[in-house]
Parts: sequence; C-alpha cells; structure tokens
Amino acid sequence: MDDLAQLTNASATYNEIEENGAPTTPLDFPDPVMGRAARVTANIFNPETGEEGSFPNIIYQIGDNGELPQQAFWIGRKLKKAIYGCVRSCTILRLRDPVNQTWEITPQMAAVKLMDRNIVNQLRGRHIEDPIKELSCSQFLSLGEDGEPQRHPNVMSSLAVLQDDQYIYFFMPFCNCGELFGYVERDGRFAEPVARHWFRQILGGIYYLQKKGVCHRDMSLENLLVDRHALALVIDMGMCLRVPFGSEDGSEPAIDVSGNTLRRLISPQTACGKPNYISPEVLSSQVPFDGFAIDVWAAGVILFIMLIGLPPFDWASDDDPRFRMITNGRLVAMVRQWGRDISEDAGDLLQRMLTRDPSERLSLMEVMDHRWIVTEPATPPTPPENEDWRH
Repeated sequence: MDDLAQLTNASATYNEIEENGAPTTPLDFPDPVMGRAARVTANIFNPETGEEGSFPNIIYQIGDNGELPQQAFWIGRKLKKAIYGCVRSCTILRLRDPVNQTWEITPQMAAVKLMDRNIVNQLRGRHIEDPIKELSCSQFLSLGEDGEPQRHPNVMSSLAVLQDDQYIYFFMPFCNCGELFGYVERDGRFAEPVARHWFRQILGGIYYLQKKGVCHRDMSLENLLVDRHALALVIDMGMCLRVPFGSEDGSEPAIDVSGNTLRRLISPQTACGKPNYISPEVLSSQVPFDGFAIDVWAAGVILFIMLIGLPPFDWASDDDPRFRMITNGRLVAMVRQWGRDISEDAGDLLQRMLTRDPSERLSLMEVMDHRWIVTEPATPPTPPENEDWRH
C-alpha cells in the first residue's frame, strides 16, 4: 500500500468502509516458505575462551548443493511453553571451518518457536490459533513489496523457517526483557509519560500491520515483547487476518492491499482473542466488522491497563457493569471511583477508543493525532537486563 492509500485507510470512517462493498471473507496469506533443517551435533568454537567442544542441537538449513551455510542456530534453554511446543533461546553461529564442520559463537541471539508436527496435525483446524498462518503472516510482514527483507522496529519479524520430520522451527529476533505485561505487573501502573512511550510504539506497530493489510485480532500486553533498547514488538500472528480491499470499479472479488483502494468489512468470524481485549462486535460473532477498528479497540484496552493498572472489564458485554459504565460515557467517573486519576486528555482518548459503536470509534489516524499522543512528552523506562527480571 502506498503512503496516500495508507493515510486514506488509517483515516477512513466505518461508514465509508461499509459503503465500499458487501462484507466478505478474509484473504489467504501466501503459503509459508520452509527450508529443510539439519539438526546435528558438531564442534563449536568459543572466541572469548579459545575453547572448542562438541555440542548437540545445532540447526541449519540444508542447501541444494550440499554445502554448509554460513549461519546456524544453537538451540538453548526453554523460555516459555507454547500451544504447539515451546520457545527457546538460540545462539547464532557462523561457519568457521567447513571441512571439519566447526562453528563459531557470535554475540547475536535469536529465539525459536519449536512446533511439534504431531501436535500441529492434531490441533490445527480445531484451535483458533493457526501455527501455519502465524508462519505465513510473519513471513508476509517481513518482506517488502519488492520481495526483499523488510523489518519494522515494532513488529516481530521472521529470520528463518525450517522443518524436519519432527519439528517446524520458527526463528525470530531475541527480545530479552520479557512481555510488556510484566512491566505493568512490576510497576502496578505507568505514569502517563511512560505509558505514552510504549503506546506510541504500539501504534507504530499497528500502523505497519495496516499498511500491509493485516489485522492482528489478538493485540494484548502479553503479545508485546520488549527488547534491550526499550522497544515494544507486536508478536504472535496466529490469529491475524488478511483484510480484503475493494476493487477500483467496485466489482467482485475483493483484492489485496496492493491495489491501494479502501478496505472492506469482514464477514462474521468466530470470536477469538483474550477476553479483556475482544471488541463487542467480534465478541458477538454475528455482525461484520472492520479489521482495523478491532485492533484500535484492543489498543484502547492496553492503554487503559497501562494507565490504571487494571482491565476495564472482563468482557465487552452488557452483562459486565463496568462495560456498561464505560460505553455510557462514564469511563473517567469509574476510574475515579477506583481511586485512580488520569489526565483529562488521557480520559478523552480512552473514552473515544473504547466506544461500542465502531462507526463512532476513533480511527488509527485519529488516535495517532490525538493531543495526548502528540503534545506531551514520553519517558522511556530503563529495561531490565534479561527476561528473568520478574523471578
């Protein structure tokens, strides 16, 4: 999508989207490209100590010509469980001696999501989070229109995707400071300048997703990782949808983002995401929705939790009295009842993002142009040194 089309889509009203054609199904992502993996025991040289030894769990891509590649991944300790396997740290190795198959440790780290193929085959189609879609979407987001690698500082990119008979290996940059959710747990809530630092980055990540024609559907504090530069990265693309766009002449079928046209509504889908963050239109599973608007809703919930230290409600449903209070325009009054206080501008932004009717909800561009975002200072925190800081 070119810059003008991106600006048009980021500023478009719900009514304009609704008039752009009948709701339609999301588009498919391109199939993921997976290289063949070799998982071997080989010699590793440590340049700091001068020592060399034989170690297992070295992964590299098998080339067509049989030659060793210049880079490999040495799989390390387990970082967290995942639905289809686990996430582990990796040390990136460079080829030192191809004759003796010796690798050398580099200062670079990566993370790898190991997906057990048996679990993938058992659960895919029965679980809302699709691991193959995650690979497809991550690779899609990691390539520019010219097919060359492209990385946004606030969106997790794909370094490599490999497979063998047992696992799929999804390699990505290593973020050593844990989830943004952990920062809120540690601090209780953020001062507004600190929240603004993080929120500007979150909006930058969503802006990039929209530029690529993608809605995340599972934006949350748990799906934002922090690196040592105090950058927040959007992760976990397994629930993403590729947003349909209208053709220039209004005919069917829908086209992708490259047509530089206005997007269309998406037909009702199964509700998904974390309960606190799901928008009312997605929760209903009965009405078409704007893929971009639901990520704005979730971003509003993220900002609320950062500023208040508590979720605004359990569900975006009238069964929840807090939801009713917010959607009746009493967000600031509710927050003050909780003994919390926020600035007038912050309250205005939250109230207008957490609007039940998507036709009245702020667009992404309206959020990015809001005075709370643009006119006040941001204060970056000092990130912890590693992901174990909470323990």
